[in-house]
Amino acid sequence: MNKVLFFFLLSLNLYAADLSDAHKGKINLISKNTPTEYKIVIASINTYSLSKEEKENLLKEILLSDAYFSLIPKTELFILCKTEIYKQTLSFYSRNNVNQKTITPEFLRELSSSIMEKEKQLSPLARWIARAIIRDLRVILGHKYYQTYLIQKSQKKKLSNIELVKIDKKIKLLSPWINTFNHKSSEQININLKPLHFTIVKKLAFLAKVIFNTSSFEKIPLPSTLSTLKMFTYSRELTKSEGEVKKIEDVLSRLTLFPKKSQDYHAPTDLPEPKNDWIPQDDMEKLERDKLDLFPNVESGYTSPTELPKPVDDWILDL
Repeated sequence: MNKVLFFFLLSLNLYAADLSDAHKGKINLISKNTPTEYKIVIASINTYSLSKEEKENLLKEILLSDAYFSLIPKTELFILCKTEIYKQTLSFYSRNNVNQKTITPEFLRELSSSIMEKEKQLSPLARWIARAIIRDLRVILGHKYYQTYLIQKSQKKKLSNIELVKIDKKIKLLSPWINTFNHKSSEQININLKPLHFTIVKKLAFLAKVIFNTSSFEKIPLPSTLSTLKMFTYSRELTKSEGEVKKIEDVLSRLTLFPKKSQDYHAPTDLPEPKNDWIPQDDMEKLERDKLDLFPNVESGYTSPTELPKPVDDWILDL
């Protein structure tokens, strides 16, 4: 029981010590050895201004992820990340009361043009989703059963085979995103997608922990800290005072206090005899003075007094 309590308190202290650093400025995270989709999510988070609470919640999930990601086989981790990111993305918007679009080459060109105008202002995750939508719609348009699908949908018939059902399901999943990128500004899209980032990170941290605990007999790993991350890189913008110190350090780092020896340098074999001719002669003359005798000899004929006067306190001023 005591060990468990100690471990719990240690974890709290590590979290508190680490997370306090994030309060000083904007944080930056980089994901390593994870699928491209997950790296995009983390890179996209860096584009947002986060509150103190958002930073703390995010970093707690990052520390949890770091502790377990490295313990899961790489193949399983990649499948987990890709599957969950696609799942969370496609289920992010409700499909209720969403007008299902009829995909035509003309509509696809208009949507592509609209996305291209906004692309530079979109967050990395929003940009990735937009490109994925265009890619999926092109696949749908080129499907050999797509014309059959359009005919049966226009006639309000029940779709006759599994391929048509798949096409219909894809369009239903994509329709909320199509409406989003077609009708909202880049700023609105970025704001709307902000919660999706945190949902993905939190869900994957939780699932990684569950997978490890249910499939491994190893001990529960110690919680990661911002200074001991294995799967992530953490950094923070410098405060004003830290920036000033950094500037001074940069200047000092460019100074060469001990220059490297030139390749053409040859040490002398004989050195000149040392001389003190560096001292000006007139300065030497000023220094040559008769020594003062602080304790002179007793003069001849001197006799010490037999009685000394009584001490008086007349040196004290009358008040």
